Amino acid sequence: MGAKESRIGFLSYEEALRRVTDVELKRLKDAFKRTCGLSYYMGQHCFIREVLGDGVPPKVAEVIYCSFGGTSKGLHFNNLIVGLVLLTRGRDEEKAKYIFSLFASESGSYVIREEMERMLHVVDGKVPDTLRKCFSEGEKVNYEKFRNWLLLNKDAFTFSRWLLSGGVYVTLTDDSDTPTFYQTLAGVTHLEESDIIDLEKRYWLLKAQSRTGRFDLETFGPLVSPPIRPSLSEGLFNAFDENRDNHIDFKEISCGLSACCRGPLAERQKFCFKVFDVDRDGILSRVELKDMVVALLEVWKDNRTDDIPELHMDLSDIVEDILNAHDTTKMGHLTLEDYQIWSVKNVLANEFLNLLFQVCHIVLGLRPATPEEEGQIIRTLKTEQSYSTN
Repeated sequence: MGAKESRIGFLSYEEALRRVTDVELKRLKDAFKRTCGLSYYMGQHCFIREVLGDGVPPKVAEVIYCSFGGTSKGLHFNNLIVGLVLLTRGRDEEKAKYIFSLFASESGSYVIREEMERMLHVVDGKVPDTLRKCFSEGEKVNYEKFRNWLLLNKDAFTFSRWLLSGGVYVTLTDDSDTPTFYQTLAGVTHLEESDIIDLEKRYWLLKAQSRTGRFDLETFGPLVSPPIRPSLSEGLFNAFDENRDNHIDFKEISCGLSACCRGPLAERQKFCFKVFDVDRDGILSRVELKDMVVALLEVWKDNRTDDIPELHMDLSDIVEDILNAHDTTKMGHLTLEDYQIWSVKNVLANEFLNLLFQVCHIVLGLRPATPEEEGQIIRTLKTEQSYSTN
């Protein structure tokens, strides 16, 4: 199950191309070039991260890479196309041939029970009870018998379940023109598929400015500051960097923009909470609240000219007022729920939300959802320009 030559000989590159539109092929080539540079080969780690994504079990991902023809040198573009077509548009008969080839002997004519059980132990850690039906007449089976058993037992093991029972979330592009090389994010965000297509282009433009090749804080900070104050840049970066690996991948920026701009108010507030929760312990301490208030007052002064009471109060008094009114635990901090209740009617918190809305659209490339949103962004830009000239 770890072959180094492609096990998809029954599906040629020419046949695979017939199942892909010209637009899809161009997108695949462009995405491959961005990911791999001038090389015609994609490494295993890159293949698993960018093509398969998080929805594929790690052991299964390794099997797929090797069976597509991946080696220590990498996976050739032609083999990648054939493999993706098989996964996303292959018929059950073709997928059954593919699975048979993974377990088959060197000759490719039969599967030996002992070998299959050994491989299943490696990948799944167990052998399904239903396997005995496959080998009921002997210790090895040909393709026809294997296929008949497999198609009646699609959930027998992880790989068959993933490939034959609707578990494949890898896509080329569907009729809606879903973006290439990324799992469809529209189903888990408040974004439309067209939003994600546009964001993909913007993401690569922003990432291209990176000295390290990663969309890290060093790259992110200068992009958002100004208008975001430097004191808030790292917190905003951390709010996007969900897995805390010190760089923002495409899935994270899509989910972050969705939460910040398209989600319900509670979700947008939660995103802001993450900006201020510097140590990521799920609460805003008194120190974090002080830093938050300082930052919010700076945002207000940068963007508004109208007067509010907080501009004439001591910092400590503002923090104590917040805690006295909203600290439900009486432990000197705010929980997420406390923050959400406080921020609903607070003008400072709402102004910060408005600023993030502008940054997400103008800097990070989110397309306005409605003509009204577009008008709001344009009006805000004109207002800011008039402030800067006065």
